Order: sequence, then C-alpha cells, then structure tokens
Amino acid sequence: MASHNDDERERLSWREIDRLKDRSRHVTREKGYRKKSFPSEWAKRQFLKQAEKLFTGKKGSEEHKVAHNAIHKYYGSGKFQGAVKRYLNQYGLPDDWDTLLLVLDYKDKETVKKALYALKEMYGARSPLEKQGLKGKIETLALTVKDNELRELAEGILDEL
Repeated sequence: MASHNDDERERLSWREIDRLKDRSRHVTREKGYRKKSFPSEWAKRQFLKQAEKLFTGKKGSEEHKVAHNAIHKYYGSGKFQGAVKRYLNQYGLPDDWDTLLLVLDYKDKETVKKALYALKEMYGARSPLEKQGLKGKIETLALTVKDNELRELAEGILDEL
C-alpha cells in the first residue's frame, strides 16, 4: 500500500480549495467576452447560401426541388413518365442514387442506359443494403424489359457488380 508521501502531485492549500469551491463551474475562465453580432451571422448565412446556389447552378433552385420531388411523388402512377421527362428536359440526368433508381423504370431506353452507368459508378460507395437493392432492381429490369440490347446491358452490369 502506498504511503501519503508517495503522492507526487502538489497538494492545494485550503485557501485554493475554497477559491475553487466559490467559482462557478459553468463559466469559462477569464476568456475575453465578445458578443457575436446577429446581423453579421445572418449576412454570412445568406452569403453562403447564395454562393452555394452559384456553384450548383440550375439544380440549386426551388424549381429543381419541385421537379425532383415530383419524380418521387408520382413514381408508380400515370404521371411518373411525364415528371421524369420534364426533369430530364430541364436538368438532365439526376445525380442522386434514389432518383436514379426510379429512373430505371422510365420508358426511354437511352435514359435507362445512362442511369445504369451512373448507378454502376456510384456502386462502390454505397452501403451493402443499397448494393443489394440495386442488384435486385437490375435483375428485375433484365427479366421484364422487352428490348434485347437493354437486357444484355443489365445482365452485363449484374455480372460486373
């Protein structure tokens, strides 16, 4: 058992212990007090939002968000083909995984091919569940599509995955 003299740390005096008790533990020690200006924070957020819109181009607009949501909203209904067509005409092929999966059910085979290649490029960075979902979707596409060229492409991509 270690004796009290073996303790190498310096002991506090009673005065220092009392001073520590009196000090609030919820306040930082002697840091300079500087209040941030609310308008400057607001202006900074607005500036960053505008800069992000500049770099995202058309896809950063509210219209893009509406068109993107329409694809998801009308999936499985009669309005789906029109929603995808409007999106493709204005913004080109979507760049997110979920929407590309939905585009695989679009009627235009060239668009479906582009979506397959885009999904194949994103495949490595996806979770195992998402990878399995893509494989199932492509298997279903290969079994149900009437176009032989598209069927062969789907089967080829399945073999590569």
